[in-house]
Amino acid sequence: MVYQRSVLQNIFSLEDVYLLQELKDWPTLSSYNSVGMGYGYFGGGRPTPDTPFSTIDRIDYTNDTATASVRGSLSVARQSLAATGNQFYGYFGGGSPSPYKSTVDRVDYSNDTPTASTKGPLLNARAGRAATGNNSFGYFAGGTGPTISSVDRIDYSNDTATASPKGPLTVARYVLGATGNNNFGYFGGGFSGAADSTVDRIDYSNDTATASPRGPLSKVRYGLLGATGNVNFGYFAGGTDGIANQSGIDRIDYSNDTATASPRGILSAARGYLSATGNGQFGYFGGGVTISTVDRVDFSNDTATTPARGPLSVARYSLAAASAAANGLSQYAPNSPEQYITSTDYGYFAGGIPYRNYMNRIQYSNDTVTASPKGITRRNFTYAGSAGNSDYGWFAGGSPDLTPVERIDYYNDTATTSYRGSLNDGRYTLAATGNISYGWFGGGYPFTSRVERIEYSNDTVTASVRGPLTQSKYGVGGAGNQSYGYYGGGATPSSPTPTPHSTVDRIDFSNDTGTASPKGSLSVARWVLQGTGNANYGWFGGGRTGAPYLSIVDRIDYSNDTATASPKGPLTSAKGYIGATGSNNYGYYAGEYAGVVGAQTSDIDRIDYSNDTVTASPRGPLVATTYGTAGVSAAEYGLPQ
Repeated sequence: MVYQRSVLQNIFSLEDVYLLQELKDWPTLSSYNSVGMGYGYFGGGRPTPDTPFSTIDRIDYTNDTATASVRGSLSVARQSLAATGNQFYGYFGGGSPSPYKSTVDRVDYSNDTPTASTKGPLLNARAGRAATGNNSFGYFAGGTGPTISSVDRIDYSNDTATASPKGPLTVARYVLGATGNNNFGYFGGGFSGAADSTVDRIDYSNDTATASPRGPLSKVRYGLLGATGNVNFGYFAGGTDGIANQSGIDRIDYSNDTATASPRGILSAARGYLSATGNGQFGYFGGGVTISTVDRVDFSNDTATTPARGPLSVARYSLAAASAAANGLSQYAPNSPEQYITSTDYGYFAGGIPYRNYMNRIQYSNDTVTASPKGITRRNFTYAGSAGNSDYGWFAGGSPDLTPVERIDYYNDTATTSYRGSLNDGRYTLAATGNISYGWFGGGYPFTSRVERIEYSNDTVTASVRGPLTQSKYGVGGAGNQSYGYYGGGATPSSPTPTPHSTVDRIDFSNDTGTASPKGSLSVARWVLQGTGNANYGWFGGGRTGAPYLSIVDRIDYSNDTATASPKGPLTSAKGYIGATGSNNYGYYAGEYAGVVGAQTSDIDRIDYSNDTVTASPRGPLVATTYGTAGVSAAEYGLPQ
């Protein structure tokens, strides 16, 4: 078993390992599993035709061919319930038989043999709900008794209170399925007078609004669909179309969720009224009418027929399932320092004018509130370049002292940044992007085409010079994925104003000693813009061309990068000298200058990658007004999560 600071990857030096072992902070296999990351929990349900179960079965992901072990029990025997949870607890709510239940039971993953503890109830007693959530909240939606579209939200930090009502689904229905990631919940299928294929998406950052309809499932189905997924995809399997049980598996692509879900492989047997959970690599679909079988979907090979793994302890249906590792939840190791926590729910902005030495942290799952002030930087800098991986962010260059490199530790973000190595050439208004191992910093003023590479695992040395950009320019924007870096726009000095460029240079990270290759251009020549993106696209926003500032946002399609970038929905106003970062689903552009002295703002604009033709939406502001800031996050550029 590999232990990780982030969900998928980390590199520890031998000295790091030795120190952690000495401090007794190095996690063991037993401690890893004790918080539920290595397990899936299936609770409740009923056999045929007897009364409901209260027992909870636990699947061991590291030994998934064995029969599930019986752990504790729910406080009330029931079926047609729903479950979700966070890294520490699973919450099982609602259910039948009559009278219908509003009860919520909490399973403690670190002590899973006692009877689950009863917490604050749901608002209404219902059966046939579906549930999903993120690290902070659980959402229970739909249900019957009578049939509703209501959504109840459990606050995990205050779970003894009655759940709060949030925005409803678009369709009243029950016996549906649900999954999601850290930003959205997807509720699909169900029965609404007939079998349904509707998929509704709840935006956790705006959960008082009615859920938005997305692309439907590939066919109508209901019957407590099994649903689970990872950070990129959601899988809905089994159920019935009202005539026959189904074995098909539909996959929702979260980056393109307006399209109809795509059929993937099939379960080993058709079944309805099953449940599902999983981790980042596999989904486990268990139970169903007269079935104890658990099927495992391999997310990396999801077109194959699923293999049957070890069964549940008894055949049961209308059950519910939860896990600490499902749906891209951030993962923790117990009794260890905060450094083991993933930070994909945050973006950081540092530096800017007026000079400030504290960092702003935005929380993606709650981005309407004012950013939080976190640790301080060693320097008061502006116009720096920034890049990072799943554990750290690096800020390099910037005015006035131009060569230093500073590093923020995402898992200890209240501390002062640490000085690392330096750039060879001092410069500002440079651009940066990178992958899990390296950051590439290119262009800048004084006027240069130089690209320097920081090696994250050896970041105390001076950066190494790599192949240059195609021309010298400053005020460049940067974006990329795990294979390539894109440097767009920029300017060259001329009189009376700089000459803007629309060119885009691409660095091949696997062959970075050659000159960058020119790709398709931006739609408008400009400089002092900024870029961010995910694994598939890069969004370049703002900037100026001559005197006017711009609100334009151009999107580069990495799979077709020789084409001119396509203009998408604009920022909320014309602006330049902005900072940018983002997640897999959104891009955030913070601070601004629009040519008027003293008119900088604390504004944050958010681009929704799945609906990027509309105007960006204003989110919670920075702590104070600024421009020339630099942004970084563990969740952008397709970093492993």
